[in-house]
Amino acid sequence: LAVVHDTTPRHTHTGRVETMAAGSGVAALGDEVGADFAAAAAYLRSVRDAGGRLHILSGAGMSVSSGVPVFRNSDGTMSDEFLAFLSDYNAARTAHGLPEVDDWFGFSVPQMFAKATEKAAWAYWRWRTLRAMVTPADDYRLLQSIIQYFGEENVFVTTSNCDMLHVLSGTSPMRLHEIHGCLGRVQCSNLCCDKLYPVDEAFLQRLRDEEHWIPRCPECNDACLRPNVMIFGDHKLVFSELDAQQARGDAFKRGSLGATSQASGGHARPSAVLEIGAGVVVPSIRMAAEDLAARGCGLVRVNPSVDECKQMALGRDIGPLYFPLAHRSTAALRGLCSALGLDSHLH
Repeated sequence: LAVVHDTTPRHTHTGRVETMAAGSGVAALGDEVGADFAAAAAYLRSVRDAGGRLHILSGAGMSVSSGVPVFRNSDGTMSDEFLAFLSDYNAARTAHGLPEVDDWFGFSVPQMFAKATEKAAWAYWRWRTLRAMVTPADDYRLLQSIIQYFGEENVFVTTSNCDMLHVLSGTSPMRLHEIHGCLGRVQCSNLCCDKLYPVDEAFLQRLRDEEHWIPRCPECNDACLRPNVMIFGDHKLVFSELDAQQARGDAFKRGSLGATSQASGGHARPSAVLEIGAGVVVPSIRMAAEDLAARGCGLVRVNPSVDECKQMALGRDIGPLYFPLAHRSTAALRGLCSALGLDSHLH
């Protein structure tokens, strides 16, 4: 979902953005970052034609047009919707003689599922889960067109979103790493076992119909269930599915970086990175994308903020193959599809 759950340091560094000469085939980046679709598409096409691979990394901004809420404002403060849940959570803590917490980092923690606060915790997670049950918007459909352009076997998707929209839009679960987990699975909040349970239609219906229902772990019949989503200081997460996804992603990287292909004449297989909707407050996705770029992959960054396009989470130059598209995800992906000649996919 739109809120990112991990323990990455919550600060960024501004790095230098390389300025290329006009006509170099790379987006010129001076003081203003333009939406150079032609240059970005030309690079993606060159990678694809050389038998290369595409790493797609998506963050919270990717799901906004689908109706999945963003809980963090652009300045890093929490939204009014989140603050209402925080207030109810603190009321429950006060009623049980516990101190209040100040922010997201004291709220979204394993202790929220303790008996004293499990009702307030599930009020929030019920809302989160039901709000994720949406139809993927056009940006996801357009992204699938780019995946098909490269060929599914040549693409891997890494996302910080927990909303399952990549799979719902057609991405194979075997080509996906949900680094913070998934709202489609639940587990025991006290880690009595490592079993994962699907959030199926019967589970969703109870969430819709029973406002105060707290799902209980069927193994211990004591602790409540919780989403298999990484939260802050999470020492009670079942990692089995995340580990399997990461292993597949690592294998894809090994097959990309330093590998050769027949289409490239036996030379190193090129790889491209397409980053979409990754913010700067918790920069997990940006850091992963920039790390790949620093290892020789060209980076196409989709972000509506010109300033955020210029910021480098790793605080270092990522090289000349940088193509910032300062547009929202739907407009940027539509522009890329058009420049790639995928016009039949635009409507």
